[in-house]
Amino acid sequence: MIDPAREIRPEDFAVDPDRVFMGSNGEEKRKAYFRERNELKRRYEEQEESKANARLKREQAAKNAIPYSEELVTEICGRISAGELLINVCQESNMPTVKRCNEWLKMHSDFKALYDESIQDRLLILEEQSLQISDDIKNDFKTIVKNGKERRVVDPEVIARAKLRVESRFKYLRAYKPERWAEQSTLITKSVDECEGLSIEELDARIADLDAKNRHVRSAAG
Repeated sequence: MIDPAREIRPEDFAVDPDRVFMGSNGEEKRKAYFRERNELKRRYEEQEESKANARLKREQAAKNAIPYSEELVTEICGRISAGELLINVCQESNMPTVKRCNEWLKMHSDFKALYDESIQDRLLILEEQSLQISDDIKNDFKTIVKNGKERRVVDPEVIARAKLRVESRFKYLRAYKPERWAEQSTLITKSVDECEGLSIEELDARIADLDAKNRHVRSAAG
């Protein structure tokens, strides 16, 4: 019988590979042994989950108790202006929770005004990131070996990931700057979707063509 109040440790349910079950009821002993180990492991996982939840509650309580200050909200808004997300900033132990920040935004008009300005600053960064990600082709190709020969081919996973990153920024920009991005983002998305369904060889040719045009434009501009 396992004591429910017992503190369980990983070594308590470790299986002894050299354990021998003797006697006519050896098989029953073996099954009982493994049942107990499995039960101890299950209780250990519940125990650790309970500890983690209690620790999280303590951390959240401590973060919610952080007092409002102009210095703190200025730092938060400064980091958002630099491109960070509020949810990431608030993960740090010395920062309030997102919930607490939302409460402060409703309670303090000066914080709300500064926060709105920082969001607008971040939009400028998202605009540049959209172009930066689209223009970055250094990881679009991978080397494969086919028939004993190395070949450079398009990596569809990298392109799909880049497309997702760009599109997520477009959606954000459309929501906050519809007058600037609604029409342009539709056109850009359409041009990206035109690549869907192309073979690897066709994608190779399309990217090589775009790269050549990009070099030509840069050369002319220089």
